[in-house]
Amino acid sequence: MTKLNKLPAYMEIFANKVYSCAKLSNVLDDNRIVRLRSLWSDNQIVKDLLSEITKNAHVLQIGLTFGNEIDEVYNKVFKKGKFDIFDISETQINRAKAKYLHHNINIMNYNAAMSWDEKYDVVICYNLLHDLPPVTRQKVMDNALNSLTNGGKAIFIDCAEPINLNPFKWLIFWFNRLYRPFAESLWNAPIESFCLQKDKFRWQHKYYRGRMFQKVVAVRKILSNEDVLKLTKIFRGEK
Repeated sequence: MTKLNKLPAYMEIFANKVYSCAKLSNVLDDNRIVRLRSLWSDNQIVKDLLSEITKNAHVLQIGLTFGNEIDEVYNKVFKKGKFDIFDISETQINRAKAKYLHHNINIMNYNAAMSWDEKYDVVICYNLLHDLPPVTRQKVMDNALNSLTNGGKAIFIDCAEPINLNPFKWLIFWFNRLYRPFAESLWNAPIESFCLQKDKFRWQHKYYRGRMFQKVVAVRKILSNEDVLKLTKIFRGEK
């Protein structure tokens, strides 16, 4: 893999302080801050994430995260499994290598908008897609799906459009307009609509905190919808 140390232009413009400021990152990495930002839903989201991962799985995570999510995934696959992480921020990579010094995690400086050869049982995108322009988002999602083993799954955890009764909906709306210009597109369409090969996968959705957050799991279809229909007719004795 080719190392790409330079942050993309969209990250330089919209998220540079978060990704390149070690002091700010250290504050955001506090579990209390993580819980506050998720309105205390992070524990349930991580629990549901772990339920999708088998022990000793070969896992790739695209993008480093704050809090204990990476620790929890590592503990799930530790010993016989493998845990790789891609990121393109040198600041975050250096922080993570120090934080996980005693963990057997392979943290690589790699842009997931470029394809890779290795296959994984699970690919995780945790709070990543809302930071990506639609074209980059499509490339990252399709690359994640292409790298799955037979029976593998991709897990996308991100923001969603809150229900109208959610008291935080319009606050979040204006925050996105001002500071997260690509997040609003996740309100307007389901996550799977942003990748080219959505029809090859089955998509499962779960929402949290009045639909503020979502977990979307993609599993490759073993049979097409047409094959299922044909088999159903055969079992029923229909022509």
